[in-house]
Amino acid sequence: MGRLRRESMKIIEAIDVTKTFGQSSVPVDAVRGIHLEIEAGEMVAIIGPSGSGKSTLLTLLGAIDAPTSGQILLEGTDVASLDDTARTTLRRRRIGFVFQAFNLLPTLTAVENVALPLELDGVAEKDALARAEAALEMVGLRPRRDHLPSMLSGGEQQRVAVARALVIQPALVLADEPTGNLDTASSQQVTDLLRELVDHQGQTVVLVTHDIEVARRADRIVTVRDGQIDHDAAPLADHDSTHSER
Repeated sequence: MGRLRRESMKIIEAIDVTKTFGQSSVPVDAVRGIHLEIEAGEMVAIIGPSGSGKSTLLTLLGAIDAPTSGQILLEGTDVASLDDTARTTLRRRRIGFVFQAFNLLPTLTAVENVALPLELDGVAEKDALARAEAALEMVGLRPRRDHLPSMLSGGEQQRVAVARALVIQPALVLADEPTGNLDTASSQQVTDLLRELVDHQGQTVVLVTHDIEVARRADRIVTVRDGQIDHDAAPLADHDSTHSER
């Protein structure tokens, strides 16, 4: 099956965004005047040294925190102008998150973990579980629906976490070091899954990673250094050309 084509449309845009921490005489400028546009159906990898500002940028794109100045437009809505309650609602309904540590609740089964975001948003339990099963099917784990996280491998737990991110049908999936806790084989499986979601489902994915091999699977690699974008281009790796085709 070929890559899904969709009309060019900006899902999220950061416009002259800054983030300063601390009110002391020596404030820390974690993000300094960043401008970034991400289109629908695009996979973007953000890389950079520790302390470069890449994780801070991801929290700003994910509406977890508000910028000190500038705008962040998610589907045209200025996230930076929203209060905490409105930002939480937008985040819960339009942004899926995948974390390095999986963040699954140990007492809930796979399907219950996936259904949880829907139930927290008021979806009836029966409907939430049905949608959760469909999301698990998408990541190849429906047969594990009744397994607790402790009964799953690290790679399977991360795929459950991906299903949980997808179940809300988000505009944007943000992944923070999604392969950081995985062995090489599981890392490749999760990266393949994210790539397939972009290519065949038209999902938009932004991930922070230290793994250059994971970054090379993206359509673009954005390098952040000293709180600014140092480089933004398609990867130069010789992987399958469909992965960088624009």
